[in-house]
Amino acid sequence: MVRSPRLGGVRVLATLLLAVCLLALTACTTSTGNRPVTAEPDDPRTSTTPAPFPADYVALGDSYTAAPLFPLVEEEQIDSCLNSRLNYPSLVARTLDVSVTDVSCSGASTVSMFYEQRFTTESRPPQLDALSDTTDLVTLGIGANDSNFFSKMIFTCLRLAGRDPQGSPCRERNLNSKGKDKLERKLGEIEHNVARVVRTIGKRAPNARVLLVGYPQLLPSEGTCPAKLPLARGDYVYTLELNLRLAKAVRDGGVRAGAEYVDLVAASQGHDICSAEPWVAGVRGDPKRAMGLHPYPAEQRAVADLILAML
Repeated sequence: MVRSPRLGGVRVLATLLLAVCLLALTACTTSTGNRPVTAEPDDPRTSTTPAPFPADYVALGDSYTAAPLFPLVEEEQIDSCLNSRLNYPSLVARTLDVSVTDVSCSGASTVSMFYEQRFTTESRPPQLDALSDTTDLVTLGIGANDSNFFSKMIFTCLRLAGRDPQGSPCRERNLNSKGKDKLERKLGEIEHNVARVVRTIGKRAPNARVLLVGYPQLLPSEGTCPAKLPLARGDYVYTLELNLRLAKAVRDGGVRAGAEYVDLVAASQGHDICSAEPWVAGVRGDPKRAMGLHPYPAEQRAVADLILAML
């Protein structure tokens, strides 16, 4: 989550060279093969101070981008989006020494990209309104809240666990009369919706490089941890299947529309909720580090590092 890493036809080589210049804080020259490109002193294309990359960074996304309750401070409790000042967009911007327009918001879905997101006492404008033709980097993390998929994948399964603690009550609940999972159709919709968002980013920010950040693996491939995640034993496997299929739907939709994909399933191996070093909090959360079933600081740092490595 293969097309050019930039939408709008911006050259990959120039982008990578500028990123190296910024991160290494050294001067560099554009080259073709191994031969430096030279220009006459009066050539108007000659520039002694190449523009840094990125100059205009916009972060879009849901709570896995906003990173609610990390850290927990008074103003973030009041803010309906619970947007952390130490989430991965902030870490990326700080490392690159640029500003970021971070409009990510807890509870956002792909609908929130196009329409205002309403809360009890306030509303937020469509996230895509933050883009312009000067935007040159966009990170996007979205899809899990479409059709309440994340809620049905986790919270519904938690609620049903008491019916059959050793069985798979959630899987059984979601099977239709033909034995097919009712959530399967939702995954196709998510893939379509994510593709639509990425294509719209390309229209509104034609010079931007678009990095689509996926979702991490939340559950272990084997074993359980009822103290952190009190699912029925058989629904661990079922919920993991949904988790991985969600990540794939997001990846497929975004890559098909032209985004670069930041694969958190691969990166999060060994860091599921049940692990010794989890990247995501259990159902109870941690009031100083993360909301329940949301990213810890370590996950946000890891995502930032993956993004920086791609730049």
